[in-house]
Amino acid sequence: MKHGKGMAQAVVLVMVVLALALPALATAQTTRAVVTVNAQWVKQGGLTTVYVAGDQITNVTGMFQERGVYFYPSKLGYKALLSASIDLKADTYPLQLLIEYADGTSERIDQPVTVASGGYATVSLYVVGALLPLTDPTVEDAEIAKVFNIMDRFTPARYWDGGFILPNPNDLVAWFGTYRSYNGQSYLSRHTGIDIAVGEGVPVPVSASGRVVLSQPLPIRGGYVLVDHGWGIYTGYAHLSERFVVPGDWVNQGDVIGMSGMTGRVTGAHIHFEIAVDGAWIDPEDFLALGLDTATE
Repeated sequence: MKHGKGMAQAVVLVMVVLALALPALATAQTTRAVVTVNAQWVKQGGLTTVYVAGDQITNVTGMFQERGVYFYPSKLGYKALLSASIDLKADTYPLQLLIEYADGTSERIDQPVTVASGGYATVSLYVVGALLPLTDPTVEDAEIAKVFNIMDRFTPARYWDGGFILPNPNDLVAWFGTYRSYNGQSYLSRHTGIDIAVGEGVPVPVSASGRVVLSQPLPIRGGYVLVDHGWGIYTGYAHLSERFVVPGDWVNQGDVIGMSGMTGRVTGAHIHFEIAVDGAWIDPEDFLALGLDTATE
């Protein structure tokens, strides 16, 4: 049964991709849906919400920069979280929408979305000699590939209820998106989350309800826990000295999933907190500012 379901989902995905790849239909045709992007522009590593409203809409599917954009029924129409990759060039891109109606018809709409520069700075950091091998870009690339191999598994269910919170209210000591040079090397890595100032051994609560999909030591992130919240949203917690959960565990907002530490490629103890939406790293501060909760659906 699992294989049959997987094949059916694959067929549906292929059909949607083929439909979105077709040229836009007769431009003189009246558009039956209203598309609203709730921002004039989206920064690199940022996100916004998109609504598609209209009579008798039964399904909406989107593609943005070759990534799926998933829509869900809400009070204001079909809703999606639209994320822009941190590495996406500042420009205007089409959000390709396939809208299906109860009468069996469908239409294609290309909604322009402007991606603006994130204005990310470059910082220089120094690590002890024993950690220098972890500045090798091949090590970082392999680790990110491992994490994204999991985060590419989209979960259509919504696991969270009541929004998201920071795992600790302390001050930030490093911000999302910065280019990082280690020990004067020319290679620049990207900071995929925010760093929260804490000492070792501080409890780390999960940001929202979800299912643990990864819990293990990684070369750069050290003790790491990754949680799937559904709707393509994942949160990650790095440099933990202890981990209290294993893959498959269900957690509720505020549950302690580990203790802070200084494992992996670090210059001191802290909590590295990162968020990905639909396969793109997102600024956690921007994500939390959306105020996602059931009251806004």
